[in-house]
Amino acid sequence: MMARPIFHNAFCDLLGIEYPILLAGMGVGGRATPPRLVAAVSEAGGAGVLGCSGLSPEETRRRIREVRSLTDRPFGVDLLLPVRIADAPDTRSGVREEIRRRFPEHAAFVQTLIQRYGLPEARPADETVVNIEYAKRVLEVVFEERVPLFAAGLGDPEFLLPRARAQGMKLIGLSGSVRNAVRQQKSGVDAIVAQGTEAGGHTGTVATLPLIPQVVDAVSPTPVLAAGGIGDGRGIVAALALGAQAAWLGTAYLVAEE
Repeated sequence: MMARPIFHNAFCDLLGIEYPILLAGMGVGGRATPPRLVAAVSEAGGAGVLGCSGLSPEETRRRIREVRSLTDRPFGVDLLLPVRIADAPDTRSGVREEIRRRFPEHAAFVQTLIQRYGLPEARPADETVVNIEYAKRVLEVVFEERVPLFAAGLGDPEFLLPRARAQGMKLIGLSGSVRNAVRQQKSGVDAIVAQGTEAGGHTGTVATLPLIPQVVDAVSPTPVLAAGGIGDGRGIVAALALGAQAAWLGTAYLVAEE
């Protein structure tokens, strides 16, 4: 019988994967995680995760099916769930304008990076922002397609638990603080991503290395995944040494070729 990889653990058994490595569901809209990359990570023994926020239900379904055409191994979908939307603009261009108004220094810094590295500005054709009705429609696709793993990049997935349990879907919540991690644990998720401030997307102010052991101690025995600036094997080993059960990687795949 072939020996299991040295880093194979109980969390790997929970997801049905060989290595404790997950591709973070990165990007928004047209820049979301390519299905070929998701499938490649799953085929290699980890778990690829599609970033589907900002995609239409139809495009989300198409990408899920493309992943399935490339691999029969476990994979997931990551969505931003609405938390507070009452006062939010109802278009993406409106959100960008609000960010420029409220955080001019941050917006200016992003523009300097775009100019320095010759990057094209992201202008999604779909102006839809995250709201309850949009989230419901995309989540319905995720359930209909029986995706094995769902990650809430923002928001609380507790309301999904009954349906997820009924069809064997695993739920992951992302957290940038101990307090939010404890809230995620109480909601009943299968695992929690402790996402340090080095990570992209929605994070807190605590760096990855000090955050991981704090979250591990606070939510044990719920499995904790480590995220934030982990770019190679050394970072993965460090995360496991601090008590994480797996690594949630975005940085390591930023330069991956499709």
